[in-house]
Amino acid sequence: MLRRIRVTPRRGSAAPRLAPLAVALNAFSIGSAVAAANFNMDFLRAGSSQADVAALSRPGAILPGTYPFAIYLNGNEVAREEILFAASPSGQTEPCLSRSRLTQWGIRMEDVETGAGDASDCLVLAHFIPDARVSYNGNQQRLDLRIPQVHLLNLPRGHIPKALRDQGINALLVDYALNGAHNDHKQQRRDDYFFASINSTLNAGMWRFRHTASANRSNNDSRTHWTTQGFRAETDLGSSHSRLTLGDTYTAHGVFDSVRFRGAQMSNDDEMLPYSQRSYAPVVRGIAASNARVEIRQDGSLIYALNVAPGAFQIDDIVPNRLSGELDVSIVEADGSLQRYKQSFSAVETMLRPGLVHYEFSGGELRSGYDRYQPRFVQATAARGLASDTTPYAGLLLSTNYSALAVGAAQNLGKFGSASIDVIHARTRLAQGKVSNGQSYRFLYSKSLNAHGTEFRLVGHRYSTSGYYDFSDASAERAQWRHGYYETSYDEQNKYPDHAAPWTQPRQHLIQSQRYHNKRNRLEIALNQRISDDYSLNASYNKQDYWGASERERELQLGLNGRLGAVSFGTYFRHSQGRYNRADRSFGLTLSLPLDRLGLRRSSSSASYSHSRNSGASYQSGMNGSLLDGDRLGYALNIGKSDTGKIGSANLRYMGSKGVATIGGTLADSYSQINWGVRGGWVLHRNGLTFAQSLHRTNVLVHAQDGAGLGLENQSGVRLDRRGYGLVSGISAYRSNRVALRTDDLGADIDASRTSRNVVPTRGALTRVDFETRRGISLMIHPILVEDIRVPLGAAVFDSDGLSRGIAGPNGEIFVSGVHLGDRLSVRWGAKPDQRCEMRLGQVQASPSNMTLPGYRRIALRCVPPGRTH
Repeated sequence: MLRRIRVTPRRGSAAPRLAPLAVALNAFSIGSAVAAANFNMDFLRAGSSQADVAALSRPGAILPGTYPFAIYLNGNEVAREEILFAASPSGQTEPCLSRSRLTQWGIRMEDVETGAGDASDCLVLAHFIPDARVSYNGNQQRLDLRIPQVHLLNLPRGHIPKALRDQGINALLVDYALNGAHNDHKQQRRDDYFFASINSTLNAGMWRFRHTASANRSNNDSRTHWTTQGFRAETDLGSSHSRLTLGDTYTAHGVFDSVRFRGAQMSNDDEMLPYSQRSYAPVVRGIAASNARVEIRQDGSLIYALNVAPGAFQIDDIVPNRLSGELDVSIVEADGSLQRYKQSFSAVETMLRPGLVHYEFSGGELRSGYDRYQPRFVQATAARGLASDTTPYAGLLLSTNYSALAVGAAQNLGKFGSASIDVIHARTRLAQGKVSNGQSYRFLYSKSLNAHGTEFRLVGHRYSTSGYYDFSDASAERAQWRHGYYETSYDEQNKYPDHAAPWTQPRQHLIQSQRYHNKRNRLEIALNQRISDDYSLNASYNKQDYWGASERERELQLGLNGRLGAVSFGTYFRHSQGRYNRADRSFGLTLSLPLDRLGLRRSSSSASYSHSRNSGASYQSGMNGSLLDGDRLGYALNIGKSDTGKIGSANLRYMGSKGVATIGGTLADSYSQINWGVRGGWVLHRNGLTFAQSLHRTNVLVHAQDGAGLGLENQSGVRLDRRGYGLVSGISAYRSNRVALRTDDLGADIDASRTSRNVVPTRGALTRVDFETRRGISLMIHPILVEDIRVPLGAAVFDSDGLSRGIAGPNGEIFVSGVHLGDRLSVRWGAKPDQRCEMRLGQVQASPSNMTLPGYRRIALRCVPPGRTH
C-alpha cells in the first residue's frame, strides 16, 4: 500500500509545513529547490521494502506492483480501483489499462483500432488515441487520463459512476434536541415547559430503519407525553434510479395532492441523477460548419461551453441559473466566424427534461390526522419528458369509497412562457350514502421577462363542480360526520404578542354544519421583479374558497429588499384572513449594518419596526455576532418596546464537538423568561460510540489514528475525540463530497499520509473515511557515513515495521517524520548490501540551535551498513 511522506501544506498559516525534500532544500539553500520542492513520493510497506528504488527517478513515481488508485478522466473522478503498474521498455513504471476498463471509465473504444494489442491488458493509450495523455502521482494515489472530447462516451455533466457509490457502514445513529423554558408572569403564575425530539436510524447494509418521536411536559400536567411521529424502512434501487420505502411516508406531489400514509412506496429518486438532469432545461440544437465551439449564456453569464464536430449537434445537459428566461447561444467556427441566436424557455413544476421519467406506486393506509377514518388506498402516477418539450402525465387513485383519474400535459411555449393543464375526475361515496361525481381543472403558467427582470407565475385551481372531492376532503368528510352533522373545530386567533409564553393556549371553537364544505377555487399568483443589482420587489396573492360557505382564506404580500451603501433593508406589507379568523393587516421595516468599521468583523447591528392591526406596534434594536475560531460562540442582544410594554433579551449559542448548547433570557414589564436548549447526536458503530454536533440524513464517520484533537474542514467546532473519531454532517447523497482534516491543526509532530478524500454516499449512509496519521518527531538528519557510502537522491527511509518514514535529498540529507526516540531507521537505495545503511534515534534536544524550520529539528546520526555497531 502506498503512503505519502508529508502532509498537505497548511493554508493560511504563518509557518506552513513543507514537503520533506522542500525542507531539505530550504535548510541547505540548494539552487535546484524550485524543481525539487515538488519531489514527494510514496513508498511500499513491509512486503515490498526490498524492491529496487532506483526506478523512483521522477516525482510521484512508484515501483511496479498493484496499488489502490483514484482514476480521473479529464479532471473528474470516475473510479477507485486496484491498478497494476508495470515496467515499460523505457524503464519507467506505467499503468496497465485494458480496453474493457477504459470503456467502463467513459472512453469510447469501439472506434479505436488497437491492432494486435486488442487483447492486451497494458494498452499504451497515446498510441491509439491522438493527443491522449496518461499521468499518475503516487503521492496522491491518483491516475489522470486526458482524452479528447470526441473519444468520450456521451455522458451528462455531473455523471458519477455507480461503482463510486458508498452504502456506508452498519451503525445506530441518534439525533436529539432538548429545550425548555421557565416563564414567570409577575403577580400571576409560573410556567415551566420541556420538549424533546429524538430521531434514530439503524443502518444495516443498504437498508435504513428510521424512527421519529417527541416528548413534552409542562407544570400544568405532571405526565410526560410521548408521541411517535413515524417509522419507516427504506433502500435505494440504484439500477433504476428508484427508492423503496416501507412504513410512514408521503405520496408525491404533482399529479395529486400529497398525503401522509403508512404502507409501501416505490418511486424514482432524482437525487440519483446527475445534477445536470434533475430539473427542466431545454434542448439546444444547431448546426456547425466546422470544428466549432458552442457557448451558452444566461443573463450575461457563461453557463455552458462545448467543442463540437461539423454537422448537427444537440446539447441536453444544460444547468440554467434559473428555470425560465432566454439562453444566448453562440457558435464560434474554426475561422472565427460567429453565429448567434436566442432560445426562450420557461418551466412549470410538472415539466421534465426530454427522456426523463417520473413515476410512483404507493399503497397503504391514510394517516391524515383523523383516527375515526383511515381508508386504504393505492395510487400510481407517471410522467415523461418528450423531445417536443412536452410532458404528458397521468395518475390513478383507488380507495374505499373513492376513486380518481387524472390526465394532463405541460408545454414549453418558448418566448410565450410555459403552461400546463390537467383534469381530475373523482367519484366519492359520501358518509350519507350518496355518490358524488365531479371534476377539478388545474392551470399553471410561468413566464420570465428578462429585459425587465420580471418573473411571473400563475397557478389556478378551479373545481368546476360542487361534486368534486380530493382524497383529503373525501376522508375528512367521513371523519367529521357525526350524529347527522359535520363537526369541525378551530382555534381562536391568538391575541398574545410574539414574545409571550409559547404554550399559552387560545380557546377552541366547535362548528356544526349540515353540509361539508369542499374546496371550490384556489388561486395563486407570484411576481418577482429585479429593479437593479441592489433592489428587488416581490408580490404574491393566494385565495381559497369553498362550496356552500361564505368563509374564505386570503393572503396578499408585498416586499422590497435592497441595499443603501453598507446598510441592508427589507420592508413588507401583509394582508391575511383565515377561514374562521378576522382579517389582519401588518407592515414592517428592518435595517441591518455590519460593524466591520468598529473592529467587530463578525458582528452586525439591526433595527426593526412592525405594526399589526391585531397585536399593535413594536420596535426592536439589537446586535448579534460570533466569537472564537470557527464562529463557535454566537451572541445576540435586543431591546424593544410594544403596546404591552418594554422588553429586552440576551442569547448565547456555543458549538462544541459533542453538541450545540443555547441559553437565553427575556425581561419584560409583565413577565420574565429563561430558556435553554441542547442538541446533538451520537453514533454507535463497531469501534465504539462517537458524538456529534448534529446528524443529518447523510453523514461521514472520520477516523484518524493518533489524530485526537484535529479539526475537520468546514465543520465549525468539531474536533476528533481522544480515539481519533469525528462526524461530518450535511453531506450530499449521490454526489462527490470532499472530506478533509483541517491542515491548520497539523503540527510538525503529526505525520499524515493523506489529508482529504472524496466520497459518494447513498442517501442515509454513514460513510467511513480513514486517514493515516502518526504522532512523532520530524527531523532533518545529516547522515555520518562510513566506507565511502553515499546516500543518493530519492533513497527511501523505513522504520523497523517496514513503514516508509522519509526520503533523501539532493545532498544526502534525510527528512523523516512520525518517528520516535529509539526507532531504528533503514535507508535503502537498492537491493545490494552496499546500497543500504541503518541509523538509531537517540535523545533529540529541541534547542534553538538545532531547529532548521519551525517544528523541524536538525541532527547528525551515524548511518552504518547492516550488522555494524552504531
